[in-house]
Amino acid sequence: MEKKNKRSLTMYIIITFSFSWILWITALTMRYEDISFLKYLRWDFESPGQILTHIIFRIAVYGPLIAAFITTYIYSKQKGIKELIKRIFKVRVSFKWYLYLFLLPLVSNLIVVIIGLIFGIGLQSFFNSDISFNYILFFLIYEILTSGLEEPGWRGFVLEKLQNIYSAEKASWLLGIIWAVWHYPYVISLYSDTGMISLLFSLIGFSMVIIGQTFIMTWFYNNTKSIFISILLHAWLNTSTTFILGSITIYYPIMGIIPALVTWGIVFILLKIYGGQTLTRRI
Repeated sequence: MEKKNKRSLTMYIIITFSFSWILWITALTMRYEDISFLKYLRWDFESPGQILTHIIFRIAVYGPLIAAFITTYIYSKQKGIKELIKRIFKVRVSFKWYLYLFLLPLVSNLIVVIIGLIFGIGLQSFFNSDISFNYILFFLIYEILTSGLEEPGWRGFVLEKLQNIYSAEKASWLLGIIWAVWHYPYVISLYSDTGMISLLFSLIGFSMVIIGQTFIMTWFYNNTKSIFISILLHAWLNTSTTFILGSITIYYPIMGIIPALVTWGIVFILLKIYGGQTLTRRI
């Protein structure tokens, strides 16, 4: 069983990284440049070439989803696919998890804002996303249909397989590192023009946040066994961060570290309360 889990994980990682990185790097070599969400909504592109690069770049996010279904079918056939789909559409969980899902990203980001204010960063530097709050629901839906759909792969497949071998704590470390590194071409594309120091802070901070968020998402997933909850949490994390923190890390590189410290503070509390073996058992 352990060998089968490791073989399937290796296949999953190869498919995911190959699919996503090839498309991301292809788009970047075609001079992909990020545009605002509002331009996406209005389909306001400057040329057919820009449309093509953005389509290629955005399709790359579906690497984890595609790899999950391919690898599941190869190793578990139709039975595994049906079980995966069942978890994707598992919406009936205790209401408290929907409440935690909504509040946790808001509270953690607001703590980051408070720390930023203590460090002397003006309030006007936060809540300054180029997307109006009128579009927050549209942005959340966009995140559900893009980044959120990574979750059948990361939580639905990889986390399940890793926890067949390791504790929830060790599985979260491993998945967090894999998940962070998978994002690197995208993160580098966002911060490549900000200078090496800013890029370095951004990569370190991003990796720390992603690994910490992995522990939090493991806690949610292990207590609900719902990929649907993972999709919503992923999308709402991205949405709340975009609207509350905006581009703060570009102008203040140190703020790439603060969200990570806050995230790890939450992880420390969860591990103390629930323990690292399964993140479900109260101590």
